[in-house]
Amino acid sequence: MVNVNHRTRVAQERREKTRARLLKSALLVFSKHGADAKVIDQIISLAGVARGTFYNYFRNNEELFAAVAAESADEIIRIVQPFVDQFKDPGARVACGVRMVIDLARLRPVLAEFVVRGGPSILSKSAVVADAVMRDIRDGIATRRFNVANERLAFDLIVGPVIMGFNATLAKRVSENYPQELARSVLQSLGVSRTMAGRFAYQECGEIVLSQDSLLDTQGG
Repeated sequence: MVNVNHRTRVAQERREKTRARLLKSALLVFSKHGADAKVIDQIISLAGVARGTFYNYFRNNEELFAAVAAESADEIIRIVQPFVDQFKDPGARVACGVRMVIDLARLRPVLAEFVVRGGPSILSKSAVVADAVMRDIRDGIATRRFNVANERLAFDLIVGPVIMGFNATLAKRVSENYPQELARSVLQSLGVSRTMAGRFAYQECGEIVLSQDSLLDTQGG
């Protein structure tokens, strides 16, 4: 029984590693060619797997792209949320979130390329992203930190500029303090005073370090 359990565990770990390799390869390829490109052959080659192996995990190009989009959004939240959660004030949390996501895009331009080429829906339609951002929006409205009555509008005022920030970061049109100034502007659009928005935007958040098992650590295997 022990040997059977061991073999099962090893097989499961192997499947997870193969799937992760396919997703990392797909992230790289989709970031260069966009969501509509037929790229299965390139992904198979980059991942170093057989065609039959690929189809054990994904039925087609569209299913693979959806998986990469969902995993990317989830990974952004997993990386950024611990930094955000160190703050109690919803304004501070939103500012930290905006800054850290832009810092993540700077650290891994492939993420920004994937979102820009794949479309804003990668973030705006993600349930994981929506839950995380909406929590802070609702807290901000409830405590009157934000002067925006419509939650959906507040969501767009946060996520929209972040997506545009990805584009600006890729084009290298940004200054060193761009993440802070973007965060300040987002807070001001939500009704936070310029002084308070600046205080939140320039607070110390921390530094992102990616683990090798992160989808976004495309340099790690």
